[in-house]
Amino acid sequence: MSYEVEVGRFLNLPLKKTIDVDLVKPMEAFIKNNNLNKSDEDLMRSVREFDAIRKNATAKALDKHDSSLKVLYQYYDQLSSLNKKMPFCEGVGVNVLFTWKGSLDKKKLTSGTPKLSIANGNFELLCVLYNIAALMTQIGSNSNLKTDDGLKVGAKYFMESAGVFNYVKDHISRVVGNLAVTSDLNPTTLHSFAAIMVAQAQECFYMKAAAMKPKLQAKLAAQVATYYKDAANAIGSGERISSLNQALEQCQLKRIYYECRAEYHEAKALVDGGSYGEAVARLKRIEPPMKILMKSQSKNLVGTDLNAFNTLYNAELKQIEKDNSFIYLDMVPKPDTLSPISGAVVAKAKVFDETEKLSAKFNDMFTALVPLSVHNALEVHDGKKKELVGRQIDRLRESNNLLNGVMSSLNLPAALEDVNSSGGDLPASILEKSRTVCSKGGVETIDQLLKDLPDALERNRQILNESVRVLDLEQTTDTELRQNFGDKWTRKPSSELTAPLRQEAAKYQNIIENAKKADAIVREKYHTNREGIEILGLPEPELKKKIPAAGSLASLKGNPVIVELKMLCEKVETIKAEREVIENELRETKFDMTDIFVQALTSDGAIDENPLSVQHLDRVYQPLIQQVNESTDSQKNLLANIQRASEQFSVLKQQTAGGNQREEMLKKLAAAYDGFQELSSHLTEGGKFYNDLTGLLLKLQTKCSDLVFARKTEKEYLMRDLQQGIIGNASEVADPQVPAHIQEARSVPPARPPPPASAPSAISLSSAPVPAPRRNVTTPGASAPPQPQQPTSVSLPAHMQAPYGAPPATTQAVGPPQIPAHQQAPYAGYPAAQAGAAPAPYSNYPMQTPYPPQPYGYPPQGGYQPQPPQQQYGYPQQQQQQGGQYYPGYPQQQPGYPGQPGQPQQQQPGYPGQPGQPQQYAAYPQQPGQQQPPPNYQG
Repeated sequence: MSYEVEVGRFLNLPLKKTIDVDLVKPMEAFIKNNNLNKSDEDLMRSVREFDAIRKNATAKALDKHDSSLKVLYQYYDQLSSLNKKMPFCEGVGVNVLFTWKGSLDKKKLTSGTPKLSIANGNFELLCVLYNIAALMTQIGSNSNLKTDDGLKVGAKYFMESAGVFNYVKDHISRVVGNLAVTSDLNPTTLHSFAAIMVAQAQECFYMKAAAMKPKLQAKLAAQVATYYKDAANAIGSGERISSLNQALEQCQLKRIYYECRAEYHEAKALVDGGSYGEAVARLKRIEPPMKILMKSQSKNLVGTDLNAFNTLYNAELKQIEKDNSFIYLDMVPKPDTLSPISGAVVAKAKVFDETEKLSAKFNDMFTALVPLSVHNALEVHDGKKKELVGRQIDRLRESNNLLNGVMSSLNLPAALEDVNSSGGDLPASILEKSRTVCSKGGVETIDQLLKDLPDALERNRQILNESVRVLDLEQTTDTELRQNFGDKWTRKPSSELTAPLRQEAAKYQNIIENAKKADAIVREKYHTNREGIEILGLPEPELKKKIPAAGSLASLKGNPVIVELKMLCEKVETIKAEREVIENELRETKFDMTDIFVQALTSDGAIDENPLSVQHLDRVYQPLIQQVNESTDSQKNLLANIQRASEQFSVLKQQTAGGNQREEMLKKLAAAYDGFQELSSHLTEGGKFYNDLTGLLLKLQTKCSDLVFARKTEKEYLMRDLQQGIIGNASEVADPQVPAHIQEARSVPPARPPPPASAPSAISLSSAPVPAPRRNVTTPGASAPPQPQQPTSVSLPAHMQAPYGAPPATTQAVGPPQIPAHQQAPYAGYPAAQAGAAPAPYSNYPMQTPYPPQPYGYPPQGGYQPQPPQQQYGYPQQQQQQGGQYYPGYPQQQPGYPGQPGQPQQQQPGYPGQPGQPQQYAAYPQQPGQQQPPPNYQG
């Protein structure tokens, strides 16, 4: 496997490199958030195996062999299938940021290799396809070009790679959007690659036709030249990429070469047909381009057979020209009158079919999952199913509530029970209702359920608010960075990316508001029936005391009105029981639409969910809906008969003391019982609703957190790339120009500074340390070192030196700058060597001498002040004078090292020359007020 552009007989394209990412955690989170068999261990194992497949295909080195292609095929097929079931994208999919580096423009600066990062599975698929095509070019180039089978294999891979490059070119812009792609994914570059591969495939077919007739070879060669011309034009008109310069040159040379080949084969065909004159013209026509090719043969961009072809061509030209001159005497036409050679198209880019699997034996690792479109259709279908079932159950409950309300208002069946009981006995229905209320906990149970509702509601509201908060915070950060970086901030705006999550959050917010209103209705109903529920929750003796005694109705036994009314009350209980059965059937009826949606996706390529769902929902639930309709319709006649019979019963009843009070109490208790049953059901369902909503909101919060984390990672990558780009651009900036005022200073020496206004106190020499005496060490046969009394030159101070790089002065140099006399002590020379004093580290250094006297009114100048003890190696440390103050740490240049015996001394500008050495450069011009140095001054 190659990661560099290789230009041999054929062009090898490099593979792209990627950054390793963890696929396991994001995929497991997606499975958990979307209820995709989260308890299936086999599915989790498949996720880990898929992650290993990616590492094997993208992180390991691949050989230029078919087996490496199979590795890429396997990963591409699995990813292509999985991306439909578990889409890799931001927001609602698997949040994975795929980063791929450019393969053509590898920079050596701090900005590094260009790369592109997108959280999109389609981008990953296109990059893998690019690597497949690039590896095909390498395998095709390495095929055995000396055999027909090898040439056939090479042409096959070149045509397939061209088709893949064209597919990537057609889809890359749709995937990356407005993001800047790397050079190898630029559509113009991909078009160039496809054109080159088609030309190379045509070249293989030409080489394979070596034993065929010259006329066919001429047509094949002409088409090769045409393809290479198209490839060269594609490279030249596309993005300028330095690594493709040699490929461009190869395409241009091969175009010339195969044009010559085509003319040669056409000439051979003409000779076979007896047209020697035109054959000579065609052979002479290729003489100038052959000279161009022979000049470039050292680059070996055309092939190893160029020399052999040149020899063959020259021999054929001489022979055919000789035969025509002496035998056939055909007229040789002018080259510009020759007709062009038509090409024979054999090689074409093989169209890439995205629906076909690349692997010969593809085994889907995620068969337990359905495509995402099917999954979404199933979710929509389930929503419609729940809506239908809920609507029918609500119809049944509304009918029951109406029925219970009418029966309670008529005090039925409790009023009929008083006919068969004595005046002090409780009606059996009331006793049964009391036992039911007590068994379910009575008022305490309702109070506890009502107490739990606000906590559950607040918990859900906090989860929802936190989910929205993290989205808002991420969007605010993204907006600020977009404003700071402008067009360089190329990632997708958060407002567009988080739209589905915000829609889901708005839906849950609406659900919470509706639940809050429903809770208020439940509380109001509870306060209305609380007293009756408390009475029903009392023990039987206390309950009996709460209900007034009834008068004797024994005389009404057997009355037809009483018999009819009892029959109607029993019918009421029957219809209630039937409705419970219907409700259970509505809840329990299940059917799977997966196969139907998958079949629709396979046959049509898309799923039209609405008509399919409506059709099958009607088929399954229509019988139950019909039963609901019949039950509600029959209730109308039943209630009408009950009201009629109840009125007749009221007429027959004799009014006894306390009778009205008892009836009102029994009605109240019957209504309280119905309210208790309804409240228990609603509150239980409300608690379950809030618990289920908590799970859904937690999933939403996880999606938001995953999205924010992925966006944070993407932000860090993008900011790092931007910073590296800024550093890289700064390092590529050209050297800054020398400012104009420095350029002027190079040509005009600075003026000498004026003397100080006031004379500071002189510095005493007695305070300076006394340097050790120097020894003069001479080498036998060498010239003596300079004597102390000879004046030597020292380097100028910083304000009088020419800028770095300035040309040397042409006037005579002078000694070091002068120090005003009021700042110096009289020169006393170096002290004599003291007995027992240590020798100087370098005794052959020239001794410093006093300055010559200065004219123009300046006081006599003293020599250098004695220097403090110096370091053993390097330049001695000294002080810099400025404004009468002395600052340590500034090294002053000393006179240059003395020349070695017999060795030429390389003199640098500004350094003093050594005795006996020729002057190399002119020194600085004489400053005003300075005296010319003596004639023996070695400046």
